[in-house]
Amino acid sequence: MSKKMKVAKIISTKQIVVNAGSNAGLKEGDTLEIIDKFGTDPVTDPDTGENLGTLDIPKGTVIVSRVYPRMAIADAPIEHTSSYNSILQRTPALTAINALGLNETVQSDLNVDPDQITGGLPNSTDLEIHVGDEVIKRGE
Repeated sequence: MSKKMKVAKIISTKQIVVNAGSNAGLKEGDTLEIIDKFGTDPVTDPDTGENLGTLDIPKGTVIVSRVYPRMAIADAPIEHTSSYNSILQRTPALTAINALGLNETVQSDLNVDPDQITGGLPNSTDLEIHVGDEVIKRGE
């Protein structure tokens, strides 16, 4: 990917749009990480003097759910949880609770800048996701 991917739009606390799509090789299911550069000073290898790059601080992880030619929609990860998990771990006899379907699926919120949400509730923190933040494909 030659052009750096960035957050182009914040749809809600659960969805963003990135400024890359099938033209950049994105596919549904790709995992992306929204990052923040930790300063602008590069880290230098003490032996070779080689520039190792800058430190990246992860702001959030998203999964590509829909791909367009020049953009993609990405969603916060979905987690499967059970309010009974801690009880189940301590009491094997209660594993029948699992069979009753008492597990629930929860989608995490992205830590977005509440002023940039298009129709969502604000959730303010220190490492908020902003339009223009850099996005990288995991594994690159």
